Amino acid sequence: MNKVFGGTIINWLFSHSDEKMKMDDKITSLEEENKKLLNQVSKLEKNIEKFLEDQISNEEEQKSLNRIVKDYKSRFGTIRPSINSDSGIVGITDADANIFHHLVSLNGGNDFNEDQVNAIRFDMKTHLRIIAGAGSGKTQTICAKAAYLVLKEKVRERSIVMCTFSAKAKQEMEDRVTEFLGGNSQIGVLTFHGWFQKEYKSLIQKYPHLESYGIAGEVPKKDSEKENHEQLLSRLIKQFSLYNFDKYEDKTIKERISYWINMGYSNKDIISFIERHFDDKEILKDRQLSVVFSEMLSELEKIKREKRVINFDDMLFNLKCVLENDSNALKMVQSKYKYIFIDEFQDINPLQKQVIELICPPDLQRNIVNTTKLIIVGDDDQSIYFFRGSEPRYIKEFDTQYNQTSIELMTNYRSIAPVVHAGNTLITNNRDDRIQKSMLPHKNNKGDCYVKVFHDEQQEASWIANQVLKLAVAEKPFQDQIGKPNFTETIMLYPNKNQLKSMIIALQEKGIPFVTKVEDDLLGVFGINFFKQTFNQLMDIINAEPEELKKEYFKQFIKNICGYYYIPFAKSTSFVSSNANCFPDKIAAFICSSNKYMKQSEATPIKEVFEGIETFMTTNDLDIKSFVTWLVKTPKVKKELIDEEKDWLLKEMNNVSTLQELISKYKVAVKLKEDMSDKLKEYDKNNYNALCLQTIHSSKGLGYKNVFVKGIYKNSLPDYRAVEKNTVNLQPLIEQASPPTTMEEQRRLMYVAFTRAKENLYVTYPRAVNDKPTIVSQFIKESSIEVIV
Repeated sequence: MNKVFGGTIINWLFSHSDEKMKMDDKITSLEEENKKLLNQVSKLEKNIEKFLEDQISNEEEQKSLNRIVKDYKSRFGTIRPSINSDSGIVGITDADANIFHHLVSLNGGNDFNEDQVNAIRFDMKTHLRIIAGAGSGKTQTICAKAAYLVLKEKVRERSIVMCTFSAKAKQEMEDRVTEFLGGNSQIGVLTFHGWFQKEYKSLIQKYPHLESYGIAGEVPKKDSEKENHEQLLSRLIKQFSLYNFDKYEDKTIKERISYWINMGYSNKDIISFIERHFDDKEILKDRQLSVVFSEMLSELEKIKREKRVINFDDMLFNLKCVLENDSNALKMVQSKYKYIFIDEFQDINPLQKQVIELICPPDLQRNIVNTTKLIIVGDDDQSIYFFRGSEPRYIKEFDTQYNQTSIELMTNYRSIAPVVHAGNTLITNNRDDRIQKSMLPHKNNKGDCYVKVFHDEQQEASWIANQVLKLAVAEKPFQDQIGKPNFTETIMLYPNKNQLKSMIIALQEKGIPFVTKVEDDLLGVFGINFFKQTFNQLMDIINAEPEELKKEYFKQFIKNICGYYYIPFAKSTSFVSSNANCFPDKIAAFICSSNKYMKQSEATPIKEVFEGIETFMTTNDLDIKSFVTWLVKTPKVKKELIDEEKDWLLKEMNNVSTLQELISKYKVAVKLKEDMSDKLKEYDKNNYNALCLQTIHSSKGLGYKNVFVKGIYKNSLPDYRAVEKNTVNLQPLIEQASPPTTMEEQRRLMYVAFTRAKENLYVTYPRAVNDKPTIVSQFIKESSIEVIV
């Protein structure tokens, strides 16, 4: 190998060695890069895996949310955003901008929200149904609607009528409409009674022959010497010997007739109901009840016509009779109004509904063109007068009868958010008995909203009294009473009179003044139906003169006791017809022999009781404790008297030693009731500083800053008689004028109680009543309201 060639080889090898090294380095670098990339790929694969897991989780969560939304919609209705009243929904250049400016200026400067504006502006090409939730400003809205029709649409004022149920609501609407129309209005604002009576009088004045339909006349004033309807009916009950039916199942004839009439039934219907449900009860001795009752109704109508005496039910029924029987009268009323407003439509009863349908017939499925349009407003969730014939279905089914448009007012301006939410949550449990919807709270301010639990009623009442006083001290002074507590911003609601006794004692101990609009509840145990009836009979015997009248009252007393053993009235009437039977041993033997479930050995205590009554007949004295202890064990009283009332009654009897002492307590209760009338008048005029005590039923339409709802446990609210609506056959009970208390209506009652509160809501219940444990009301759990022990 020559030298040159060898150098070349070495140089080549050397150069390639450097290249190799570079390549090795590059390979190493690439391997490291590959390793990094593999790590990244691994991380990405893990991320993808996690993303896939998250996706699955999100899909499951979305499904869960969809289920929640679906359940929410099924319970509460469509979810809607909160409405901002400052959103400029009435533009400055809108044709009606100045009208709304005028209405807003007379509405305390408060703008109408979008739904309210839609209702006010609605063009009335169809009838209008306004579903207005609690505290949603319905009165302002419908009054503004009436004013808008006059100011914008140039509707003649006299062609508009606005109808409501109470004199107070009528006055409020009348004042508001008059204000919106500049202080002068010819729009008719009337109660149902006032409106129907006005139309009836107008018709018989134009067509005198129409007096043959219905009964023309007037309701006598309280101080009038003219015999009124109630006095006339009482006289005829005695004349036709219907006393037994008047006391049957704790429902008077007056109550039954009134219920039947308001359900829209005729006298012919009533007689058929009595024949179907009562003729076999042996209420009369020798004749069928339906025959005698028919004779009595005929005589009642005859005398009322002759004396021109009517009652409030006649005011409604008269117009129905005329419109059903005379086409000219019907046309006259149908052409009179262009718009008919009906407030609180959920409270309408069948008779009122029938008359409205005569004036403005249902037009959805008929070939009818109504020149009159209905504007109804109400809330099915606040329908609480089934015992008077009203039902939520009348407002619910309006869209199945009339060609209508529905607008919902669902913003609650009255209550704080927790109260609104508690009400929403509670009322959705009436799933099949309501229009699906939910209220939206407008208020953002804070307040109390909870349930407070106590050991017993006394502790419960004492806490309420202390809390009422605390709130009253913190309140601004009432009028010029500087330095004194102001109680007028607070109300205490209660489901029944059992809740009132402990509360009154606690208030009297604290020196807190109070008023109540349900004065009969102030009678305490004397308001318990069976005890009231028996006690009044004892008082009748004491006060009776001459002796023959005393004996007659004693016979009525015997028949009443027989009724507590389920002995037919006809049979007991026959028994007492002979004076020879009215002795303790014979009375006891008769009762035992007339009730197949009684043993003859039970005659002894009955005989002993009537021996006491025999002594009472001459001395006016009676071992009242022993008498009442025996009385509550009689079969009918034992079955119908709830434990709380029985224990309350027996406890009260332990606090008296003689009948005369009990009579003294009764006189105190009566005096309290009588004095309350004057206090109420001053309170209603805003001249009396006091705490208001009211039943939940009578509180609808009210709103107070502080609301206490006392005594909410099972058998109180819900009532012990409450049944699920779909578990009973309603029609036979309606025909007997004994509509049941339903669980759905009891829930609506609780909803009404909740939604009276503006800032503070306190619901209370005791763990025990009369030393017996209570059962927690299901409404507490259903409302999801906070419970504090």
